[in-house]
Amino acid sequence: MSNIQRLATEGNKNHKLFVDAINTFKCSQGFYGRLYNYINEMDEDNYMDLYDLLEDQDFKDTLDVVFFLEC
Repeated sequence: MSNIQRLATEGNKNHKLFVDAINTFKCSQGFYGRLYNYINEMDEDNYMDLYDLLEDQDFKDTLDVVFFLEC
């Protein structure tokens, strides 16, 4: 199972919104495609750091994720 799949299945609402945003834009925006690949290549320690960071967010929708990533 890829790290993106793990976030989508094991995570909370924030993780799912994060994955949804990345999957939505990965084919049309280079940044999101590179981020998708980077996340899937993360080792376990970096994955857990990302997991914890996302867990503490309060995303309401995909736009919140975009603001989080690009601001």
